Amino acid sequence: MAIDKQPRQASSPGLSRDVIVAAALRVADAEGVAALSMRRLATELDSGVMSLYRHVANKDALLTAITQAACDEHPYPDPAPDDWREAMRLAARLDWEVYCAHPWALVTSSSARHFSDTTCLDWMVDALAGLTDDPGLARSFAIAVWSYVQGVCIQHVAQQLLPGGDEREQSPLRATEADFETGLETLLDGMEQRALRTAPSRAPRTFSAPGGRPPA
Repeated sequence: MAIDKQPRQASSPGLSRDVIVAAALRVADAEGVAALSMRRLATELDSGVMSLYRHVANKDALLTAITQAACDEHPYPDPAPDDWREAMRLAARLDWEVYCAHPWALVTSSSARHFSDTTCLDWMVDALAGLTDDPGLARSFAIAVWSYVQGVCIQHVAQQLLPGGDEREQSPLRATEADFETGLETLLDGMEQRALRTAPSRAPRTFSAPGGRPPA
């Protein structure tokens, strides 16, 4: 969904796209994206609803904007770490921070209607060049890391996504940060093994015993 970025005269003093997005972030964090509407936002800003449309085309555009704003709080560094494992750990940790701070982003960042920026995907694919020469496999690995982070984080923040999320009791199945780290390292180990199987030239050399037979 395209965002109208053409400058227009605002009818409310001090109202701007940045102000609107910041307010929408506050509402989404406090009440969830289901509660976020142009009317609710107008109340938050003490503004007319139509004034908001001068800066944001519609609710879909607003969700796109706050998702991008949430991600921009924890940007991937440029350049990426030289070591592919360290790059994947860093990307996973940054995404974890985004989702813990803004649990609703678990949904909006996975919706093509609300978020389609491939910058981070390109960053991860480039960082995985040290593991595989196959860009298709690198893309699959990047998606696997993202999916893993989202899956574990849903368990971690589920209480915040449900009514009564301030209850202190937590499910015994709730993922901890230690679970997250252990699972991530296991995933990276599996990615390395898969890359070695699909690219024999990268596999460690084995030395044959005299006579051409492999050592016992």
